[in-house]
Amino acid sequence: MRYPIPYLIYIFAFGIIPFFGAFLILGVNISSAFSVFKFVPVGLVVENTLIFSFFTAVLSSVLGTLLAVAVEILPKGKRLASLLVMLPYTIPFTSSALIWTISLYGKYGWFSYLFHLPFDPLYLAKTSIWAVTGVSVWSSVPVSFLIMISSLRSVPKEVREASVMDGLSLSQYYSSVAVPMVGKAFWMSFLLQFVLAMGNFDLPYVLTQGGPGFSSTTLPLLVFDEMFTFGNFSGGELVAALLGLMATLPSLALIFLFRSRRRKYLPSLNLKLSDPVFKGIMMALMGLLLFTLDFPVYWMVLVAFREPILDFKYPPVLFPTHLTSSYFISSLEQSVPYMITSVVVGLTASLFTVLMSLPASYEAARKGMGWLLFLSIYLYSLPAASFVIPLYLLFTGIGLINTWWALILSTPIFTATFATWIFYNFYMDFPRGYDDAAQVFGIKRKLFRIIMPLSRGSIFSVFLLSFVFNWHLLFYPLILANTPYNMRFPPEGALTITIFALQALGNESLNWGLLASSALVASLPVMVITMMAVDRILRGERGSGVKFI
Repeated sequence: MRYPIPYLIYIFAFGIIPFFGAFLILGVNISSAFSVFKFVPVGLVVENTLIFSFFTAVLSSVLGTLLAVAVEILPKGKRLASLLVMLPYTIPFTSSALIWTISLYGKYGWFSYLFHLPFDPLYLAKTSIWAVTGVSVWSSVPVSFLIMISSLRSVPKEVREASVMDGLSLSQYYSSVAVPMVGKAFWMSFLLQFVLAMGNFDLPYVLTQGGPGFSSTTLPLLVFDEMFTFGNFSGGELVAALLGLMATLPSLALIFLFRSRRRKYLPSLNLKLSDPVFKGIMMALMGLLLFTLDFPVYWMVLVAFREPILDFKYPPVLFPTHLTSSYFISSLEQSVPYMITSVVVGLTASLFTVLMSLPASYEAARKGMGWLLFLSIYLYSLPAASFVIPLYLLFTGIGLINTWWALILSTPIFTATFATWIFYNFYMDFPRGYDDAAQVFGIKRKLFRIIMPLSRGSIFSVFLLSFVFNWHLLFYPLILANTPYNMRFPPEGALTITIFALQALGNESLNWGLLASSALVASLPVMVITMMAVDRILRGERGSGVKFI
Protein backbone atom coordinates (compact mmCIF):
# COMPACT_ATOMS: atom_id res chain seq x y z
CA MET A 1 0.00 0.00 0.00
CA ARG A 2 2.79 2.42 -0.83
CA TYR A 3 1.23 4.29 -3.77
CA PRO A 4 -1.74 5.77 -1.84
CA ILE A 5 0.42 7.06 1.05
CA PRO A 6 1.12 10.60 -0.33
CA TYR A 7 -2.54 10.97 -1.28
CA LEU A 8 -3.73 9.77 2.14
CA ILE A 9 -1.34 12.13 3.92
CA TYR A 10 -2.66 15.02 1.87
CA ILE A 11 -6.38 14.36 2.34
CA PHE A 12 -5.88 13.86 6.08
CA ALA A 13 -3.82 17.05 6.41
CA PHE A 14 -5.99 19.30 4.23
CA GLY A 15 -9.36 17.57 4.37
CA ILE A 16 -10.16 15.34 7.32
CA ILE A 17 -8.21 17.24 10.00
CA PRO A 18 -9.60 20.69 8.97
CA PHE A 19 -13.13 19.23 8.78
CA PHE A 20 -13.04 17.86 12.34
CA GLY A 21 -10.86 20.74 13.48
CA ALA A 22 -13.76 23.01 12.63
CA PHE A 23 -15.79 21.44 15.43
CA LEU A 24 -12.93 21.98 17.87
CA ILE A 25 -12.68 25.65 16.92
CA LEU A 26 -16.43 25.90 17.45
CA GLY A 27 -15.98 25.00 21.11
CA VAL A 28 -13.42 27.76 21.78
CA ASN A 29 -16.03 30.49 22.17
CA ILE A 30 -19.39 28.81 22.28
CA SER A 31 -21.34 31.91 23.38
CA SER A 32 -19.96 33.93 20.47
CA ALA A 33 -20.76 31.08 18.13
CA PHE A 34 -24.43 30.90 19.08
CA SER A 35 -24.82 34.66 18.89
CA VAL A 36 -25.36 34.13 15.18
CA PHE A 37 -28.90 32.94 16.01
CA LYS A 38 -29.68 36.28 17.67
CA PHE A 39 -28.84 38.48 14.71
CA VAL A 40 -29.44 36.25 11.67
CA PRO A 41 -32.62 34.37 10.67
CA VAL A 42 -30.74 31.07 10.38
CA GLY A 43 -33.95 29.18 9.60
CA LEU A 44 -34.50 31.35 6.52
CA VAL A 45 -30.87 30.86 5.47
CA VAL A 46 -31.20 27.07 5.76
CA GLU A 47 -34.45 27.23 3.77
CA ASN A 48 -32.73 29.30 1.07
CA THR A 49 -29.88 26.79 0.91
CA LEU A 50 -32.26 23.86 0.48
CA ILE A 51 -34.34 25.69 -2.16
CA PHE A 52 -31.20 26.64 -4.04
CA SER A 53 -29.72 23.12 -3.85
CA PHE A 54 -32.86 21.07 -4.48
CA PHE A 55 -34.20 22.98 -7.46
CA THR A 56 -30.75 23.32 -8.99
CA ALA A 57 -30.36 19.54 -8.76
CA VAL A 58 -33.85 18.63 -10.00
CA LEU A 59 -34.08 21.06 -12.90
CA SER A 60 -30.51 20.63 -14.13
CA SER A 61 -30.84 16.82 -14.06
CA VAL A 62 -34.21 16.80 -15.85
CA LEU A 63 -33.15 19.35 -18.48
CA GLY A 64 -29.79 17.63 -18.91
CA THR A 65 -31.57 14.33 -19.54
CA LEU A 66 -33.96 15.87 -22.08
CA LEU A 67 -31.07 17.50 -23.93
CA ALA A 68 -29.13 14.23 -23.92
CA VAL A 69 -32.08 12.42 -25.52
CA ALA A 70 -32.54 15.24 -28.06
CA VAL A 71 -28.88 15.13 -29.08
CA GLU A 72 -28.95 11.34 -29.31
CA ILE A 73 -31.77 11.37 -31.89
CA LEU A 74 -30.07 13.96 -34.10
CA PRO A 75 -29.15 12.42 -37.47
CA LYS A 76 -26.20 14.81 -37.86
CA GLY A 77 -24.40 17.47 -35.85
CA LYS A 78 -24.39 15.65 -32.50
CA ARG A 79 -20.90 16.85 -31.64
CA LEU A 80 -21.68 20.50 -32.43
CA ALA A 81 -24.98 20.39 -30.53
CA SER A 82 -23.22 18.82 -27.54
CA LEU A 83 -20.56 21.52 -27.49
CA LEU A 84 -23.26 24.21 -27.63
CA VAL A 85 -24.97 22.62 -24.63
CA MET A 86 -21.64 22.58 -22.77
CA LEU A 87 -20.84 26.24 -23.49
CA PRO A 88 -22.11 27.64 -20.13
CA TYR A 89 -19.85 25.15 -18.32
CA THR A 90 -16.83 26.94 -19.77
CA ILE A 91 -17.78 30.17 -17.97
CA PRO A 92 -16.51 30.63 -14.38
CA PHE A 93 -19.28 31.16 -11.82
CA THR A 94 -18.10 34.72 -11.24
CA SER A 95 -18.37 35.57 -14.93
CA SER A 96 -21.71 33.76 -15.14
CA ALA A 97 -23.06 35.94 -12.35
CA LEU A 98 -21.77 39.09 -14.04
CA ILE A 99 -23.42 38.06 -17.31
CA TRP A 100 -26.77 37.54 -15.62
CA THR A 101 -26.48 40.75 -13.63
CA ILE A 102 -26.75 42.69 -16.88
CA SER A 103 -29.15 40.17 -18.47
CA LEU A 104 -31.74 40.73 -15.74
CA TYR A 105 -31.11 44.47 -15.33
CA GLY A 106 -34.65 45.82 -15.28
CA LYS A 107 -36.15 46.45 -18.69
CA TYR A 108 -32.72 46.90 -20.28
CA GLY A 109 -31.51 43.31 -19.93
CA TRP A 110 -32.12 40.93 -22.82
CA PHE A 111 -33.79 38.28 -20.62
CA SER A 112 -36.15 40.73 -18.94
CA TYR A 113 -37.06 42.18 -22.35
CA LEU A 114 -37.62 38.93 -24.25
CA PHE A 115 -39.55 37.24 -21.44
CA HIS A 116 -41.47 40.40 -20.44
CA LEU A 117 -40.27 40.68 -16.85
CA PRO A 118 -41.41 44.10 -15.54
CA PHE A 119 -38.80 44.11 -12.75
CA ASP A 120 -35.33 42.85 -11.88
CA PRO A 121 -35.93 39.64 -9.88
CA LEU A 122 -32.52 39.92 -8.17
CA TYR A 123 -33.61 43.01 -6.24
CA LEU A 124 -36.95 41.83 -4.83
CA ALA A 125 -37.02 39.83 -1.60
CA LYS A 126 -39.75 37.49 -2.89
CA THR A 127 -37.91 36.55 -6.06
CA SER A 128 -34.17 36.92 -5.38
CA ILE A 129 -33.48 33.34 -4.25
CA TRP A 130 -35.44 32.00 -7.23
CA ALA A 131 -33.49 34.22 -9.64
CA VAL A 132 -30.18 33.04 -8.16
CA THR A 133 -31.41 29.45 -8.41
CA GLY A 134 -32.29 29.99 -12.07
CA VAL A 135 -28.76 31.15 -12.82
CA SER A 136 -27.44 28.12 -10.95
CA VAL A 137 -29.58 25.82 -13.10
CA TRP A 138 -28.25 27.55 -16.23
CA SER A 139 -24.65 26.87 -15.20
CA SER A 140 -25.37 23.31 -13.96
CA VAL A 141 -27.31 21.84 -16.88
CA PRO A 142 -24.15 21.11 -18.94
CA VAL A 143 -22.64 18.82 -16.27
CA SER A 144 -25.89 16.84 -15.98
CA PHE A 145 -26.03 16.64 -19.76
CA LEU A 146 -22.46 15.33 -19.88
CA ILE A 147 -23.23 12.58 -17.35
CA MET A 148 -26.45 11.56 -19.11
CA ILE A 149 -25.12 11.64 -22.69
CA SER A 150 -22.14 9.52 -21.62
CA SER A 151 -24.49 7.04 -19.96
CA LEU A 152 -26.93 6.86 -22.87
CA ARG A 153 -24.03 6.11 -25.19
CA SER A 154 -23.08 3.20 -22.93
CA VAL A 155 -26.43 1.45 -23.56
CA PRO A 156 -25.55 -1.66 -25.64
CA LYS A 157 -26.43 -1.50 -29.31
CA GLU A 158 -28.18 -4.83 -28.92
CA VAL A 159 -30.78 -3.16 -26.71
CA ARG A 160 -31.60 -0.60 -29.38
CA GLU A 161 -31.71 -3.28 -32.06
CA ALA A 162 -34.05 -5.39 -29.91
CA SER A 163 -36.38 -2.43 -29.43
CA VAL A 164 -36.53 -1.92 -33.18
CA MET A 165 -37.33 -5.61 -33.68
CA ASP A 166 -40.12 -5.29 -31.12
CA GLY A 167 -41.57 -2.34 -33.03
CA LEU A 168 -40.97 0.31 -30.35
CA SER A 169 -41.10 3.92 -31.45
CA LEU A 170 -38.34 6.34 -30.42
CA SER A 171 -40.53 7.76 -27.65
CA GLN A 172 -41.23 4.28 -26.30
CA TYR A 173 -37.56 3.27 -26.51
CA TYR A 174 -36.31 6.26 -24.54
CA SER A 175 -39.17 6.43 -22.03
CA SER A 176 -39.43 2.73 -21.23
CA VAL A 177 -35.98 1.33 -22.02
CA ALA A 178 -32.99 3.68 -22.44
CA VAL A 179 -33.66 6.35 -19.80
CA PRO A 180 -34.72 3.83 -17.09
CA MET A 181 -31.56 1.85 -17.87
CA VAL A 182 -29.43 4.90 -17.01
CA GLY A 183 -31.50 5.82 -13.97
CA LYS A 184 -28.43 5.39 -11.77
CA ALA A 185 -26.66 8.10 -13.75
CA PHE A 186 -29.69 10.39 -13.36
CA TRP A 187 -29.70 10.11 -9.59
CA MET A 188 -25.93 10.44 -9.49
CA SER A 189 -26.33 13.68 -11.42
CA PHE A 190 -29.03 14.82 -8.98
CA LEU A 191 -27.00 14.07 -5.85
CA LEU A 192 -23.80 15.53 -7.29
CA GLN A 193 -25.58 18.73 -8.28
CA PHE A 194 -27.29 18.89 -4.90
CA VAL A 195 -24.08 18.73 -2.86
CA LEU A 196 -22.23 21.08 -5.21
CA ALA A 197 -25.06 23.63 -5.08
CA MET A 198 -25.19 23.35 -1.29
CA GLY A 199 -21.58 24.57 -1.18
CA ASN A 200 -21.91 27.13 -3.98
CA PHE A 201 -20.70 30.45 -2.64
CA ASP A 202 -19.95 32.27 -5.89
CA LEU A 203 -23.36 32.83 -7.46
CA PRO A 204 -25.28 34.16 -4.42
CA TYR A 205 -22.30 36.31 -3.43
CA VAL A 206 -21.80 37.94 -6.82
CA LEU A 207 -25.46 38.24 -7.82
CA THR A 208 -27.07 39.58 -4.64
CA GLN A 209 -24.56 39.42 -1.74
CA GLY A 210 -27.40 37.60 0.02
CA GLY A 211 -29.89 40.43 -0.23
CA PRO A 212 -32.26 42.09 -0.11
CA GLY A 213 -31.87 41.54 3.62
CA PHE A 214 -31.33 37.79 4.04
CA SER A 215 -33.75 36.80 1.28
CA SER A 216 -31.06 35.08 -0.84
CA THR A 217 -28.43 34.37 1.81
CA THR A 218 -27.23 30.75 1.80
CA LEU A 219 -25.09 28.95 4.36
CA PRO A 220 -21.73 29.34 2.53
CA LEU A 221 -22.39 33.07 2.21
CA LEU A 222 -23.27 33.28 5.91
CA VAL A 223 -19.96 31.58 6.79
CA PHE A 224 -18.10 34.30 4.88
CA ASP A 225 -20.17 37.11 6.41
CA GLU A 226 -19.70 35.87 9.97
CA MET A 227 -15.94 35.57 9.48
CA PHE A 228 -15.04 38.65 7.52
CA THR A 229 -17.96 41.06 7.88
CA PHE A 230 -18.71 40.59 11.57
CA GLY A 231 -15.38 39.09 12.71
CA ASN A 232 -17.20 36.22 14.43
CA PHE A 233 -14.99 33.20 13.64
CA SER A 234 -16.80 30.92 16.07
CA GLY A 235 -20.14 31.88 14.56
CA GLY A 236 -18.76 31.24 11.08
CA GLU A 237 -17.50 27.85 12.22
CA LEU A 238 -20.89 26.97 13.70
CA VAL A 239 -22.52 27.70 10.35
CA ALA A 240 -19.76 25.77 8.51
CA ALA A 241 -20.28 22.80 10.83
CA LEU A 242 -24.04 22.92 10.20
CA LEU A 243 -23.41 23.04 6.45
CA GLY A 244 -21.01 20.09 6.67
CA LEU A 245 -23.55 18.01 8.58
CA MET A 246 -26.31 18.87 6.10
CA ALA A 247 -24.06 17.87 3.19
CA THR A 248 -23.19 14.53 4.81
CA LEU A 249 -26.54 12.85 4.08
CA PRO A 250 -26.57 13.46 0.30
CA SER A 251 -22.85 12.66 0.23
CA LEU A 252 -23.48 9.27 1.82
CA ALA A 253 -26.37 8.70 -0.57
CA LEU A 254 -24.01 9.42 -3.46
CA ILE A 255 -21.54 6.84 -2.11
CA PHE A 256 -24.35 4.28 -1.68
CA LEU A 257 -25.50 4.89 -5.23
CA PHE A 258 -21.98 4.47 -6.53
CA ARG A 259 -21.57 1.14 -4.70
CA SER A 260 -24.91 -0.18 -5.91
CA ARG A 261 -24.84 -2.56 -8.87
CA ARG A 262 -28.44 -1.82 -9.69
CA ARG A 263 -28.80 0.53 -12.66
CA LYS A 264 -32.56 0.88 -13.15
CA TYR A 265 -33.56 3.57 -10.65
CA LEU A 266 -36.24 5.22 -12.81
CA PRO A 267 -39.68 3.82 -13.68
CA SER A 268 -40.51 2.79 -17.22
CA LEU A 269 -43.05 5.03 -18.96
CA ASN A 270 -44.81 4.03 -22.12
CA LEU A 271 -44.79 7.35 -23.97
CA LYS A 272 -46.37 6.46 -27.29
CA LEU A 273 -45.79 9.14 -29.94
CA SER A 274 -45.02 8.76 -33.61
CA ASP A 275 -41.37 9.30 -34.47
CA PRO A 276 -41.95 12.54 -36.45
CA VAL A 277 -44.00 14.07 -33.59
CA PHE A 278 -41.47 12.98 -30.94
CA LYS A 279 -38.55 14.31 -32.97
CA GLY A 280 -40.37 17.59 -33.58
CA ILE A 281 -41.08 18.09 -29.87
CA MET A 282 -37.52 17.24 -28.88
CA MET A 283 -35.99 19.49 -31.55
CA ALA A 284 -38.20 22.42 -30.51
CA LEU A 285 -37.30 21.87 -26.88
CA MET A 286 -33.60 21.64 -27.70
CA GLY A 287 -33.78 24.83 -29.76
CA LEU A 288 -35.38 26.75 -26.88
CA LEU A 289 -32.90 25.40 -24.33
CA LEU A 290 -29.88 26.04 -26.55
CA PHE A 291 -31.00 29.62 -27.03
CA THR A 292 -31.34 30.08 -23.26
CA LEU A 293 -27.99 28.41 -22.60
CA ASP A 294 -25.93 30.19 -25.27
CA PHE A 295 -27.47 33.64 -25.71
CA PRO A 296 -26.02 34.93 -22.39
CA VAL A 297 -22.52 34.11 -23.68
CA TYR A 298 -23.27 36.02 -26.88
CA TRP A 299 -24.59 38.91 -24.76
CA MET A 300 -21.35 38.99 -22.77
CA VAL A 301 -19.25 39.24 -25.94
CA LEU A 302 -21.60 41.80 -27.51
CA VAL A 303 -21.64 44.13 -24.51
CA ALA A 304 -17.87 43.82 -24.07
CA PHE A 305 -17.26 45.16 -27.58
CA ARG A 306 -19.79 47.97 -27.96
CA GLU A 307 -20.13 51.59 -26.90
CA PRO A 308 -21.73 52.24 -23.47
CA ILE A 309 -24.36 54.53 -24.97
CA LEU A 310 -26.26 51.36 -25.93
CA ASP A 311 -26.41 49.90 -22.43
CA PHE A 312 -29.61 51.60 -21.27
CA LYS A 313 -31.57 51.60 -24.52
CA TYR A 314 -35.11 50.30 -24.59
CA PRO A 315 -35.74 47.98 -26.26
CA PRO A 316 -32.25 46.51 -25.77
CA VAL A 317 -29.99 46.48 -28.83
CA LEU A 318 -29.43 42.77 -29.48
CA PHE A 319 -27.25 42.98 -32.58
CA PRO A 320 -23.66 44.22 -33.11
CA THR A 321 -23.40 47.96 -33.71
CA HIS A 322 -21.15 50.84 -32.51
CA LEU A 323 -18.37 48.36 -31.78
CA THR A 324 -15.19 49.18 -29.85
CA SER A 325 -12.38 47.08 -28.38
CA SER A 326 -11.20 49.69 -25.86
CA TYR A 327 -12.86 48.10 -22.81
CA PHE A 328 -11.65 44.62 -23.64
CA ILE A 329 -8.06 45.77 -24.21
CA SER A 330 -8.14 47.82 -20.99
CA SER A 331 -9.43 44.84 -19.01
CA LEU A 332 -6.88 42.55 -20.60
CA GLU A 333 -3.99 44.84 -19.63
CA GLN A 334 -5.20 45.27 -16.05
CA SER A 335 -5.78 41.54 -15.60
CA VAL A 336 -2.16 40.43 -16.15
CA PRO A 337 -1.14 40.01 -12.44
CA TYR A 338 -4.37 38.15 -11.69
CA MET A 339 -4.00 36.04 -14.82
CA ILE A 340 -0.44 35.02 -13.89
CA THR A 341 -1.61 33.85 -10.46
CA SER A 342 -4.45 31.80 -11.97
CA VAL A 343 -2.11 30.17 -14.49
CA VAL A 344 0.60 29.34 -11.94
CA VAL A 345 -1.85 28.05 -9.33
CA GLY A 346 -3.88 26.13 -11.91
CA LEU A 347 -0.88 24.39 -13.50
CA THR A 348 0.88 23.57 -10.22
CA ALA A 349 -2.22 22.38 -8.37
CA SER A 350 -3.24 20.28 -11.40
CA LEU A 351 0.20 18.67 -11.50
CA PHE A 352 -0.05 17.86 -7.79
CA THR A 353 -3.52 16.46 -8.41
CA VAL A 354 -2.35 13.99 -11.04
CA LEU A 355 0.80 12.93 -9.16
CA MET A 356 -1.14 12.24 -5.96
CA SER A 357 -4.37 10.74 -7.26
CA LEU A 358 -3.19 8.52 -10.13
CA PRO A 359 -0.94 6.17 -8.12
CA ALA A 360 -3.49 6.00 -5.30
CA SER A 361 -6.34 5.22 -7.71
CA TYR A 362 -4.34 2.58 -9.56
CA GLU A 363 -3.51 0.62 -6.43
CA ALA A 364 -7.01 1.10 -5.02
CA ALA A 365 -8.56 -0.32 -8.21
CA ARG A 366 -6.10 -3.23 -8.36
CA LYS A 367 -6.42 -4.23 -4.69
CA GLY A 368 -10.11 -3.57 -4.22
CA MET A 369 -9.63 -0.61 -1.86
CA GLY A 370 -13.12 0.74 -2.40
CA TRP A 371 -13.01 2.62 0.91
CA LEU A 372 -10.45 5.01 -0.58
CA LEU A 373 -12.84 5.87 -3.40
CA PHE A 374 -15.76 6.40 -1.03
CA LEU A 375 -13.67 8.59 1.27
CA SER A 376 -12.63 10.65 -1.76
CA ILE A 377 -16.22 11.06 -2.97
CA TYR A 378 -17.31 12.15 0.50
CA LEU A 379 -14.56 14.77 0.82
CA TYR A 380 -15.20 16.01 -2.73
CA SER A 381 -18.88 16.51 -2.01
CA LEU A 382 -18.33 18.52 1.19
CA PRO A 383 -18.65 22.32 0.79
CA ALA A 384 -15.47 24.39 0.75
CA ALA A 385 -16.74 26.23 3.82
CA SER A 386 -16.31 23.01 5.81
CA PHE A 387 -12.51 23.31 5.58
CA VAL A 388 -11.72 26.97 5.11
CA ILE A 389 -11.51 28.37 8.66
CA PRO A 390 -8.92 25.88 10.00
CA LEU A 391 -6.94 26.31 6.78
CA TYR A 392 -7.11 30.09 7.09
CA LEU A 393 -5.79 29.91 10.66
CA LEU A 394 -3.06 27.44 9.59
CA PHE A 395 -1.83 29.56 6.68
CA THR A 396 -1.96 32.69 8.81
CA GLY A 397 0.15 31.00 11.46
CA ILE A 398 2.87 29.83 9.05
CA GLY A 399 2.92 33.00 6.94
CA LEU A 400 1.40 31.63 3.73
CA ILE A 401 -1.66 33.88 3.57
CA ASN A 402 -1.71 35.92 0.35
CA THR A 403 0.77 33.59 -1.38
CA TRP A 404 0.43 31.19 -4.27
CA TRP A 405 1.25 28.30 -1.93
CA ALA A 406 -1.90 28.81 0.13
CA LEU A 407 -4.03 28.19 -2.96
CA ILE A 408 -1.80 25.46 -4.43
CA LEU A 409 -1.90 23.45 -1.19
CA SER A 410 -5.59 23.93 -0.39
CA THR A 411 -7.43 23.44 -3.68
CA PRO A 412 -6.40 19.82 -4.50
CA ILE A 413 -8.71 18.63 -1.72
CA PHE A 414 -11.38 19.02 -4.41
CA THR A 415 -9.46 18.29 -7.61
CA ALA A 416 -7.48 15.32 -6.28
CA THR A 417 -10.57 13.66 -4.79
CA PHE A 418 -12.48 14.16 -8.04
CA ALA A 419 -9.48 12.85 -10.01
CA THR A 420 -9.41 9.75 -7.81
CA TRP A 421 -13.03 9.12 -8.77
CA ILE A 422 -12.18 9.36 -12.48
CA PHE A 423 -8.90 7.42 -12.34
CA TYR A 424 -10.44 4.64 -10.22
CA ASN A 425 -13.17 4.02 -12.80
CA PHE A 426 -10.57 4.10 -15.56
CA TYR A 427 -8.29 1.53 -13.90
CA MET A 428 -11.17 -0.79 -13.03
CA ASP A 429 -11.39 -1.51 -16.78
CA PHE A 430 -7.62 -1.36 -17.38
CA PRO A 431 -6.32 -4.72 -18.74
CA ARG A 432 -4.45 -6.72 -16.10
CA GLY A 433 -2.29 -8.18 -18.84
CA TYR A 434 0.06 -5.22 -18.50
CA ASP A 435 0.64 -6.03 -14.83
CA ASP A 436 1.26 -9.68 -15.69
CA ALA A 437 3.71 -8.73 -18.46
CA ALA A 438 5.63 -6.45 -16.09
CA GLN A 439 5.90 -9.27 -13.55
CA VAL A 440 6.99 -11.86 -16.13
CA PHE A 441 9.69 -9.63 -17.61
CA GLY A 442 10.80 -8.25 -14.25
CA ILE A 443 10.05 -4.63 -15.15
CA LYS A 444 10.60 -2.36 -12.18
CA ARG A 445 8.71 0.88 -11.59
CA LYS A 446 5.90 -0.39 -13.81
CA LEU A 447 3.64 2.49 -12.77
CA PHE A 448 5.92 5.06 -14.38
CA ARG A 449 7.26 2.93 -17.25
CA ILE A 450 4.05 1.15 -18.34
CA ILE A 451 0.87 2.30 -16.60
CA MET A 452 1.28 6.07 -16.82
CA PRO A 453 2.29 6.11 -20.54
CA LEU A 454 -0.78 3.98 -21.30
CA SER A 455 -2.94 6.38 -19.29
CA ARG A 456 -2.02 9.49 -21.26
CA GLY A 457 -5.59 10.19 -22.35
CA SER A 458 -6.94 9.94 -18.82
CA ILE A 459 -4.09 12.04 -17.41
CA PHE A 460 -4.62 14.74 -20.03
CA SER A 461 -8.38 14.92 -19.39
CA VAL A 462 -7.99 15.01 -15.59
CA PHE A 463 -5.25 17.64 -15.82
CA LEU A 464 -7.43 19.88 -17.97
CA LEU A 465 -10.51 19.46 -15.75
CA SER A 466 -8.40 20.20 -12.67
CA PHE A 467 -7.00 23.33 -14.29
CA VAL A 468 -10.51 24.50 -15.16
CA PHE A 469 -11.68 23.94 -11.58
CA ASN A 470 -8.79 25.99 -10.20
CA TRP A 471 -9.45 28.76 -12.70
CA HIS A 472 -13.08 28.98 -11.57
CA LEU A 473 -12.27 29.32 -7.86
CA LEU A 474 -13.58 32.36 -5.98
CA PHE A 475 -14.19 31.34 -2.35
CA TYR A 476 -10.63 30.30 -1.45
CA PRO A 477 -8.88 33.21 -3.23
CA LEU A 478 -11.31 35.64 -1.61
CA ILE A 479 -10.37 34.35 1.86
CA LEU A 480 -6.72 33.29 1.46
CA ALA A 481 -5.49 36.28 -0.59
CA ASN A 482 -5.85 40.06 -0.41
CA THR A 483 -3.59 41.66 -3.06
CA PRO A 484 -2.68 40.85 -6.68
CA TYR A 485 0.69 39.40 -7.65
CA ASN A 486 3.40 42.06 -7.22
CA MET A 487 5.15 41.15 -10.53
CA ARG A 488 8.42 40.60 -8.67
CA PHE A 489 10.39 37.74 -7.17
CA PRO A 490 9.83 36.39 -4.60
CA PRO A 491 6.17 36.62 -5.50
CA GLU A 492 3.66 38.23 -3.14
CA GLY A 493 -0.07 38.53 -3.66
CA ALA A 494 -2.40 35.80 -4.86
CA LEU A 495 -5.67 37.32 -6.07
CA THR A 496 -6.92 35.35 -9.07
CA ILE A 497 -8.65 36.26 -12.31
CA THR A 498 -12.09 35.61 -10.77
CA ILE A 499 -11.38 38.32 -8.18
CA PHE A 500 -10.41 40.66 -11.01
CA ALA A 501 -13.76 40.04 -12.70
CA LEU A 502 -15.56 40.51 -9.39
CA GLN A 503 -14.04 43.97 -8.95
CA ALA A 504 -15.96 45.18 -12.02
CA LEU A 505 -19.21 44.93 -10.06
CA GLY A 506 -18.60 48.38 -8.63
CA ASN A 507 -19.11 49.74 -12.12
CA GLU A 508 -22.15 47.71 -13.10
CA SER A 509 -24.57 50.68 -13.02
CA LEU A 510 -22.20 52.94 -14.95
CA ASN A 511 -20.33 50.85 -17.47
CA TRP A 512 -21.60 47.53 -18.65
CA GLY A 513 -18.79 47.33 -21.19
CA LEU A 514 -16.18 47.20 -18.46
CA LEU A 515 -18.18 44.63 -16.53
CA ALA A 516 -18.73 42.40 -19.57
CA SER A 517 -15.15 42.72 -20.78
CA SER A 518 -13.87 41.74 -17.32
CA ALA A 519 -16.13 38.69 -17.38
CA LEU A 520 -14.91 37.84 -20.89
CA VAL A 521 -11.23 38.20 -19.95
CA ALA A 522 -11.79 35.86 -16.99
CA SER A 523 -13.61 33.36 -19.22
CA LEU A 524 -11.81 33.36 -22.55
CA PRO A 525 -8.64 31.35 -21.77
CA VAL A 526 -10.45 28.64 -19.88
CA MET A 527 -13.25 28.49 -22.46
CA VAL A 528 -10.78 27.15 -25.02
CA ILE A 529 -9.26 24.66 -22.57
CA THR A 530 -12.65 23.49 -21.33
CA MET A 531 -13.97 22.90 -24.82
CA MET A 532 -10.89 20.78 -25.55
CA ALA A 533 -11.47 18.65 -22.46
CA VAL A 534 -15.21 18.35 -23.01
CA ASP A 535 -14.76 17.47 -26.68
CA ARG A 536 -12.52 14.55 -25.72
CA ILE A 537 -15.18 13.24 -23.35
CA LEU A 538 -18.05 13.77 -25.80
CA ARG A 539 -16.27 11.83 -28.53
CA GLY A 540 -16.72 8.80 -26.32
CA GLU A 541 -13.26 7.46 -26.97
CA ARG A 542 -11.51 5.22 -24.47
CA GLY A 543 -8.55 7.54 -24.90
CA SER A 544 -10.39 10.30 -23.06
CA GLY A 545 -10.12 8.19 -19.91
CA VAL A 546 -13.21 9.69 -18.26
CA LYS A 547 -16.02 7.55 -16.85
CA PHE A 548 -18.62 8.68 -14.33
CA ILE A 549 -20.14 5.31 -13.41
